[in-house]
Amino acid sequence: MKVVKPLTSTKVTTEDPDLADRFDRVLAETVKAIEEAGIRYAFIGGIASGGLGRPRSTHDIDLFVMPEDAEITLRALSRYGFKTERTDPSWLYKGFKDGVLVDVIFRSKGEIYLDAEMYQRMITAEFHGRRLRLVAPEDLLIIKAAAHSELTPSHWHDAIALLSHANLDWDYLIRRARRAPRRVLSLLLYAQSNDVWVPNNVIHELYTVIFGDTARPPSRPSPSTILPPKADRIPSPAPHGRPEQAKAEYGVGHLREALAEDPRTNELDIEIEQAGNRILLRGEVPVADRRDAVEGIARERFPGFVIENQIRVISCPEPTETEEVR
Repeated sequence: MKVVKPLTSTKVTTEDPDLADRFDRVLAETVKAIEEAGIRYAFIGGIASGGLGRPRSTHDIDLFVMPEDAEITLRALSRYGFKTERTDPSWLYKGFKDGVLVDVIFRSKGEIYLDAEMYQRMITAEFHGRRLRLVAPEDLLIIKAAAHSELTPSHWHDAIALLSHANLDWDYLIRRARRAPRRVLSLLLYAQSNDVWVPNNVIHELYTVIFGDTARPPSRPSPSTILPPKADRIPSPAPHGRPEQAKAEYGVGHLREALAEDPRTNELDIEIEQAGNRILLRGEVPVADRRDAVEGIARERFPGFVIENQIRVISCPEPTETEEVR
């Protein structure tokens, strides 16, 4: 476990002094409850982003635990007077006390977990006079890159700030980026476009991991070559003797492209995993028809494969009353 210098006093939790006092009190009780129970944990979210990257405020506490410790964590918080709920048994529980929310996260987007390697790499830092366990900046960057969406643009900017402020282990980052390699590569390229220093070899290694050795342009086909329609094309054999792996990768890539472009879906954030003759679909969509359409397109692209559709339908009804914010 690494130990870093104490955070500067300019890195605050919130501009509201009353909320800051309650936040610090609940944070202290959270740490005490978790450590008394012997639970392995690290902080992510705003606390980690403020501690490792850019100074910014946060109004909730994001606690990252191992899946097997999620239930124990809720019981530990309950003993300290937190109201708790099993919000989503696949990734998120919650605790509430004195108007402060504690998110108990045990699976982040991209199938990212607090595993043994991440736990060993975590750091400790002083935050508001208290030493806290934070995930390593490399792991936080990957979590932020994978979680970024149109509704949560702060994740992207938090990750850019980590590139600007944190001392990164680039080899570790490349190895850990396997869960969200395209997101991480996109982030690093965007950072370079904003003159944030990223080593070129890191860009090249990630690119090679994703696309293989494709630096040389393909030879131009002869005029007599007629390509079949896009949907009927068969991926080319892989270089270096891995044709089946490349075919699967290209097929999954074409499926992602189809889900984004097809008017029946227009989905960018569906997670697709391929293992043998099995395709696993995960994500969230607003209506059941969209879920069925995603599965239908997957069956079109992978005839004869077993399609496991784990996409959830998340309805967002309009509020019937005006919410009073206090």
